[in-house]
Amino acid sequence: MSENTIDPSTLTSPGTVHDPALEERRAREAAVREAESRASAETKFDELDQELERQREDAAKAVGDVPPPRDDD
Repeated sequence: MSENTIDPSTLTSPGTVHDPALEERRAREAAVREAESRASAETKFDELDQELERQREDAAKAVGDVPPPRDDD
């Protein structure tokens, strides 16, 4: 085999560290991120909805600002 073999016992993966305090902290952090994500998704939808409404209002004003046709007779 190669000289640079990896000792599997030195590797860690999610779920292999047995530290209840660390797991609790990570769970709290994940819950906070999830709550922020849900709140920001609703806020982003509202922002997009308001922007679309502003664009519609601006378009309606632009159409309303068009002068009537001239009478060249």
